[in-house]
Amino acid sequence: MARLIIPALLTLAFANGQALTTEYVADKAFRIEIESRFNIETVDFSMERDGEPVEGGFGGGPTIDETRSFAIVDTVKAVEDGKPTHVRRKFETIEGSAFSVMGDRENESNSECPLTGTVIDVIADGDDVVTEMVEGSEPEDEKCMEGHAPALALDGLLPAGDVEAGDSWEIDGEAIQHALGFDLEHAYFPPPAREEAEEGGGRRGRGRGGRGGGGGGAARYFQAGEWEAEGTLLEGTKEHEGVECHVIEITAEASGELPERERTEGGGGRGGRSLGLPSARPENSFEIELEATLYFSVADKRPMRFEAEAELTAESVREMQRRDSQMVMSSAQEGTLKYTVDVTSAETEESDE
Repeated sequence: MARLIIPALLTLAFANGQALTTEYVADKAFRIEIESRFNIETVDFSMERDGEPVEGGFGGGPTIDETRSFAIVDTVKAVEDGKPTHVRRKFETIEGSAFSVMGDRENESNSECPLTGTVIDVIADGDDVVTEMVEGSEPEDEKCMEGHAPALALDGLLPAGDVEAGDSWEIDGEAIQHALGFDLEHAYFPPPAREEAEEGGGRRGRGRGGRGGGGGGAARYFQAGEWEAEGTLLEGTKEHEGVECHVIEITAEASGELPERERTEGGGGRGGRSLGLPSARPENSFEIELEATLYFSVADKRPMRFEAEAELTAESVREMQRRDSQMVMSSAQEGTLKYTVDVTSAETEESDE
């Protein structure tokens, strides 16, 4: 009988509206596991000289397959007004790899995160956040310690007030970026020092695509986009891995122009040839459409699972002038992003006390 009464009571309370807010308790720990895969390829490329098509050309652009994996444990140390004000964050693993093909050239690289294996304290101080290293070495790049927040990244996708089934709410673009981790690109995968890039000839190390807008990775698109997003609470509940959850559907779209990449000495670019032609700033427009599902545990009062898929289309046009000749290079890219987050309860380690 009890099994019949409990869902009925939950349904009655839910019909009157309720808050979907993460419940934080001191000394409670969360384990966050993230898997991400981004693929982009050039689907069209053309070149014209003085209005006439040029066959062959210099190649259309790379195909990039980028994967990332995270395992992070947050232990809540202090809570105020229902929000965490002090979290001890352990970065167990943060790994990234990429495989790219351009013409007949292939390149595979692994990305190193300076925070892997470290433990930091993330402390809210009014409107500011202070981070302190607890275990491990301070990263050489001080920016790696910036931008962290004590709350779960998925909290920004939740409604601010009480909602009923069928209700929708706007989601801020920064919350989308935070949920996908792109606002912490500078911390997880910082660009290499200049001398490291020079020694590697721009082909090795951590300075691959997507670091600080310098490559073809997902971050440069998602960071540059102007976002519009909406969340909707679905009817009823749904089980995920045996846990009853409220289900939120999220739709989002973004568009924008990519910032121009920083030029390095010698020009010419990686894996290509320098045309030796003065050029205007290229037009690099793109659009992103994203659909996601967020499972919110009824019993644990927190996000449990986040599944997102995004489709990207991009176009680039560059005009170049040399003496009396004008050249125009155009290309189109298509990409996909698949991103999942699992949040589970974790045991509090004695060393965290």
